[in-house]
Amino acid sequence: MDRRARGILLIVLSTVAFSSAGFFTRLIPLDAWTLLFWRGVFAAPLILAIIAIQERRRTLAALCAIGRPGLAVAACSTAATIFYLTALRHTSVADVAVILAAAPFVTAGLAWLWLGLPGAGTTLLASLAALAGVSIMVGGSAADGSLLGDLLAFGTTVCLAVMLLILRRHEATPMLPAACLSAALCPLVAWPFAAPFAVAPRTWLISSCSAQRSSAWGWCC
Repeated sequence: MDRRARGILLIVLSTVAFSSAGFFTRLIPLDAWTLLFWRGVFAAPLILAIIAIQERRRTLAALCAIGRPGLAVAACSTAATIFYLTALRHTSVADVAVILAAAPFVTAGLAWLWLGLPGAGTTLLASLAALAGVSIMVGGSAADGSLLGDLLAFGTTVCLAVMLLILRRHEATPMLPAACLSAALCPLVAWPFAAPFAVAPRTWLISSCSAQRSSAWGWCC
């Protein structure tokens, strides 16, 4: 399998893994902070295990090789995760999905504004149209009380766009360790606001499934 075909396959796999988040999140009767805590507790060891299987004796070296680009990706991923799961608690899954669908166009727009990368005219027009659509959706959310959730979803989109630009610019930097670091940071951020020990066993199981999905998403990234 050549590089392009492998990239397309990974995009498909990450789409399947990422799109299940709304389903699992709705199944889990926890507040967003407790969910974020247990998601990270389960996901970080799973991603670390994948790194250990891939790198074997070079695991520690791989973790230390992410550099500033990897740290930036981990920070963006952590913020995106917090925004995303919190958004699913404050607005509909459909609204979040539609706003996230604008991520490629937001990425193209930021690449043009921030990095000066030329984009096709149709891509830039699509970016403006996507931004206008998101603005209309967010504007209409004020009436039904879901404005906060839509704004959080848009924050997720911006974080993902920045993360994708960093990944594109630093292709040689191993980014799976950055996904592991992001998963480990979430419990640390969520801990002061979470109630991690008031969780039923069944909820733990569903949280574990959600973490496996997150690990799949991190591997595909």
